[in-house]
Amino acid sequence: MRQLNDHKDIINPSYEFCIKLKQIPGIAKKADAMIDMLDRHKIDKNNQVTAGFPGLSMHAIKLTPEKHYDWHFDNCDWDFDKRRIRFTNHNRYWTHLIYLTDGAHLELGALNFDEKVAVETQWSAPPTNKIIAKIYPQPGKSIIFPSFIAHRVHPNITKERWTLTEFVTRVDYEGFNQETYNKAKELYFNEYTRRFGVSP
Repeated sequence: MRQLNDHKDIINPSYEFCIKLKQIPGIAKKADAMIDMLDRHKIDKNNQVTAGFPGLSMHAIKLTPEKHYDWHFDNCDWDFDKRRIRFTNHNRYWTHLIYLTDGAHLELGALNFDEKVAVETQWSAPPTNKIIAKIYPQPGKSIIFPSFIAHRVHPNITKERWTLTEFVTRVDYEGFNQETYNKAKELYFNEYTRRFGVSP
């Protein structure tokens, strides 16, 4: 695992070709003003705000103290009947997050199929040694990753966390393309496919 800069961000080297992490200074400078504007909008039951910013086609998510997101995918799910990954949002290729605040960290993880559990058509969270990336939010930090990678957000302890989110519906995006997507998909599902004879 390679550590990036002084923020303790970690990305498994095997996945660096399909995960893009960068800082956007313009967003960092405007983050407080953007949050002020977002706070004036009505927040729906999922703590989401639909608000447009010039040049950004993203929606905002407010994570309040003690809230979190458990392990999940953004474009697929585990099919309980067929014991295989089922893609539910074929038009989502990449998940793009831009942080407006610091807060609870994001983890991306490899699938963890326990033999007994897999036979019973369940899947469990990635173990510590299968964490693909660990990202610590700060204003202006941006991360892009394939939408089929399982991920979670740890609970916020003391403050709200604001994130701009886009589910990218085109495979050619920010230097990524179909080849990148297919290579990432093959890498991510390889162990799962080999062990259980099933595939996405």
